[in-house]
Amino acid sequence: MAYTHFVEVAEGRTANVDQKYQRTYTRVFLVRTNDWAYGPAYAGSHPSLPRIWSKYPEDTKAYCTSITPTQDQGDPYLWRITVQYAYVVNESPEQETQQDGQDPAERVENPLLRPRDYTVSTTSYPLAVKFDRFGNKIANSAGDPFLPPVEIVKGGATITVGLNSLNPVTSTWIASIGKLNQASFILGPYAVGAGLAKLNSVNANRVFEDGISYWHWTLVFEYRPDGWSFVIANVGKRQRSVVLDEFEDIISPLGGIVSTPVYLDEFGFARKPSETATYQVFHVYPRIAFPSL
Repeated sequence: MAYTHFVEVAEGRTANVDQKYQRTYTRVFLVRTNDWAYGPAYAGSHPSLPRIWSKYPEDTKAYCTSITPTQDQGDPYLWRITVQYAYVVNESPEQETQQDGQDPAERVENPLLRPRDYTVSTTSYPLAVKFDRFGNKIANSAGDPFLPPVEIVKGGATITVGLNSLNPVTSTWIASIGKLNQASFILGPYAVGAGLAKLNSVNANRVFEDGISYWHWTLVFEYRPDGWSFVIANVGKRQRSVVLDEFEDIISPLGGIVSTPVYLDEFGFARKPSETATYQVFHVYPRIAFPSL
């Protein structure tokens, strides 16, 4: 078993660069053996051939991705070996969607210099309401609110931010999940007021491109222009006692403990049916100064 000839030839050498700045190269070698029975595995294993993942001599960002031996149709001892090189060695969705919608003249080859990319989709959520659009209280003929309460649909937006970084997701960002923005900030096309955007998730995938190993982050924010506070009717079956820090059952005018909750005033005492209902506002989600984007 022996090789009798090895040479790289000029015929068939090519190069290509596409709109995503990915380059490919082709080199061609001739290998001759002393026995026509030698197959492609032997021909493609010549010690002078490039190896998979070896670098292209003129462009060290390109790696050998395939070696293809083809037997010559007129000479069974001769093999034509085609070697392919490429920039992209791990195709990923993160690479495919970066810079979409951007002016081609402004697109950047270095992934670490690319601007943030944003996607926006609308969301909706139910909200219990206490008044109709004319300001009338939504209640039964006795003045009690309906249970379950009347709900309307409110709108918001899910804003997804994509960015590239040499670093993985930091513990500071992880700790920010489920929290609201403490101060106003710019989020893509929106100027978001304090307490209106909640960070829902942060993801990061490792990507190799243009000779650089980096992390592609995806941050998902939910934006509600009307805020995240909860407005709840101030009702109960117990009221504050005249004795400090004690409570007592509310007695109906007809005697006996009330069977349904009644409105309370701001001091915790039962209101009369003729008095205006009161509501309490709760800010449940904690606020935090998001790290810089």
